[in-house]
Amino acid sequence: MPEKDIEAEKPLQKGAREPRGRRCNMGGVDFRWVAACVSLTLIGVAIGYWVVKPIGAGVPPICHCENLRFCERVFMFSLRATATDWQHYDWTKVTTVVMVGYLDMGLVCLAHEHGARAVIIGDVSADVFVSPDKRKSWIAKQLDVVDRHFLDGLNFDFESPILPSQFDLRDGYTALVRETRAALVEKFPFAMVSVDVAWGAQGVDERNYDYQGLAAAADFLFVMAYDMQSQIRGSCVAGPNSPFPSVMEGVQSYLNASISPDRLVLGLPWYGYNYSCIALSTENVCSIRAIPFRGVYCSDAAGNEINFNIVSSLLESSTSGRLWDEESQTPYFNYEYALDAGLRGVGVWNTEALAYSSQAPRDIWDVHEMWAALPDFHENQPHNHRKQSTRH
Repeated sequence: MPEKDIEAEKPLQKGAREPRGRRCNMGGVDFRWVAACVSLTLIGVAIGYWVVKPIGAGVPPICHCENLRFCERVFMFSLRATATDWQHYDWTKVTTVVMVGYLDMGLVCLAHEHGARAVIIGDVSADVFVSPDKRKSWIAKQLDVVDRHFLDGLNFDFESPILPSQFDLRDGYTALVRETRAALVEKFPFAMVSVDVAWGAQGVDERNYDYQGLAAAADFLFVMAYDMQSQIRGSCVAGPNSPFPSVMEGVQSYLNASISPDRLVLGLPWYGYNYSCIALSTENVCSIRAIPFRGVYCSDAAGNEINFNIVSSLLESSTSGRLWDEESQTPYFNYEYALDAGLRGVGVWNTEALAYSSQAPRDIWDVHEMWAALPDFHENQPHNHRKQSTRH
């Protein structure tokens, strides 16, 4: 059974936002148009990336660790304590697994057995940021959890708004990350601290954080290049979850902020969105209900997230099949952009988006193909020159 005695609050789930109306359910959806209504783009990293290669990209630094796995490469988020699923992970590629909403020593030990790190999300609320005493208390609590469960670090997943004028919150968050890492590495020299950030550094979803400071304070930033329709500023229509041009734009915004590519891990989704169309044009443009989010009149809240295994099954009943979007260049499954941009590594939200226990040929194929798409860093050796190791 998973251990539940974590003193931290329940971690924030990806895609969870303040109440803004329930997402529509699957009922009433015309699945004949599922290819048009579902944002089939799960990973918006496409074949033509080299045309607009990010400034600052180049030959990435070589990892100097004896074991390449200790230089961050493939960062995976796990949402379920299901041992049968973990056995299907490609442990030759995984370097870190993040347990979200649970802590199971079975996965900790399995990760360590394969030379990978096991970490949890250090959930925190904004009221902790501005108080040095609260920060100290929160850090002590996290250190105790890490120590008692033989973990290898913490992941920050704070996604609430910080307005441009809220300097105290902005600087307090950076201070918390910096102080947390200092305390962790003092006690556990090889501990790792990562920070999840929006797909771009331009105040996405009112997250006006000190990205330069966070990158300096943590080991790296995990760029969440998904949920990119959270603020639809143009026509209120269904769009891709992770469109390639926007992925490049987002990465470039961090590079423009003088953040080294070695401090960036590109996070990509293994899920899409299902939308109910209030109107569908002959060009398969799906108009959706206008549901506002953080000051913008339309958002992906009009749809609901569906895992890749569900998307894959819906394709079998779709009359239109998979549709290619030339503008967003999706769906296309390719991580080469992260490699050629010299980024520290890649990551996925989330590993349980596949039907591991299914014996259906389609599901078996999907598991194989999705894991096979992840880069093999034993052949490509870019990145972090800092020597690190897991703590057993």
